Amino acid sequence: MKPTLRILKALLEPYGKKDNLMRISVIVVTYRRLLALEKILRAWLTQTPDVWLADSSNKFTTELPIHHVRFSPDPGSKTWHAAALLTEGEFVVKACDDVLPEPGFLDDLIKGWQQVKGGMVGIHGRRFFGPSYYKNTSPIIAHSISSPQKVDFIGNTTLSPRQYLAFDLKGCVSPVEDIFWCMKAFPKVPKWIIPTKRYINLQESEDEKSLFRNNEARKIRESFYREYYLKNYNKEQK
Repeated sequence: MKPTLRILKALLEPYGKKDNLMRISVIVVTYRRLLALEKILRAWLTQTPDVWLADSSNKFTTELPIHHVRFSPDPGSKTWHAAALLTEGEFVVKACDDVLPEPGFLDDLIKGWQQVKGGMVGIHGRRFFGPSYYKNTSPIIAHSISSPQKVDFIGNTTLSPRQYLAFDLKGCVSPVEDIFWCMKAFPKVPKWIIPTKRYINLQESEDEKSLFRNNEARKIRESFYREYYLKNYNKEQK
């Protein structure tokens, strides 16, 4: 077993004791989806006491016992990584503001990470087959699998050791934040989708202003993906 993995495994054994929960930090990022945000934060607080909100809305207020970090003007989704460096957890969950965790969700992520013996894990990812993100990748989703699946990229809600969260954020714009992290910053780190049904994708994920519906954002994502696919994933195509 690698030394880093041995240390991280020791930190989580025996996982579930109250004092070990502080070893896992959760960061929710938001800038406009506020309707269900209080409910999402409260749900995370039932699974770990160390919950952070990276908030670029300039509108949200709460009495919940969270770390509330406000950004103005909005620097985009890279606030996940900026705020991650402020946490104390040995592991950090990057959580979306349209995913509601159900009881046992964090347990599933941790057990899945232990099962695959390290790397980054999440509930949504893709495998790469060629230089086009929208034509040459295939999705893998946590609620549709029965065993961990290795992928090339993870997004949405993820868990990783904090060693995989520190990198230069220059150029990490919102349309590419997740693939910037996986393809440019840490292309060689193993990435897995963990089977779990203990979460709900809220209706907010389908709203008309989502980045995946924005044509300009899609062009930026496609261009970035092609560049780093050819650099780090398929050198013979350069």
